[in-house]
Amino acid sequence: MELFYSKYLNEHKLSLEESKHCVGALRKKINEEISLTDGKGVIYSCKITAIDNGQVVYGELNQIYKHEQKIKLHIVIAPTKNKTRFEWLLEKVTEIGVDVISPIICDHSERKEINQLRCEKVLISAMKQSKNGILPKLNKPLSFQSLIKNCNKHTYIAHCYNTDKYSLKDVLLEMNKPEKITLFIGPEGDFSKKELNFAKEEGLIEVSLGPQRLRTETAAIVGCYMIKSLI
Repeated sequence: MELFYSKYLNEHKLSLEESKHCVGALRKKINEEISLTDGKGVIYSCKITAIDNGQVVYGELNQIYKHEQKIKLHIVIAPTKNKTRFEWLLEKVTEIGVDVISPIICDHSERKEINQLRCEKVLISAMKQSKNGILPKLNKPLSFQSLIKNCNKHTYIAHCYNTDKYSLKDVLLEMNKPEKITLFIGPEGDFSKKELNFAKEEGLIEVSLGPQRLRTETAAIVGCYMIKSLI
């Protein structure tokens, strides 16, 4: 069944955009059931009770699914130069089940801004398609230094420099289950050495995602999937 999104469930109305898709594209009618979520991990079923000025009005909500969250996953990533690749990345990490996405501005960043509204629409679409009920929070881009200062204990930074670092897979297999994990992924040109030194000073743990050199968006997907599947 198609999943619809309503940010404020207690309003008992779909947005005009969602209503247009529901009634116009899918031809749903009054008294038909739909599935609904507010992106917080729970999916409900409800009946369409009315169509008011083009907006679908729905009735009592009945919980049919609740996502069992093992850990909260926060991905901090430099936006890719290619906007389409970044939107593809947003789609895939949403399917995997990321909770928070923070775009980061680095020394080697080739793009320092994102289209917030468009990116949020990509996230909503991916959440609806995957039917996991988790809509990631998309933060506005911040500097590397700003984000480093607000990190939790289990924060990892993946990079391609030939230095001593842990295998992320080994770290995950050996750790006790934390409440939250944060993973930093750099831009196409990687983090600068200055940024890595600062990260180490702030207590971030350097990790490798494997022997291959991965594109930014590929590294994010590999890292996120590894965390979600091994914890």
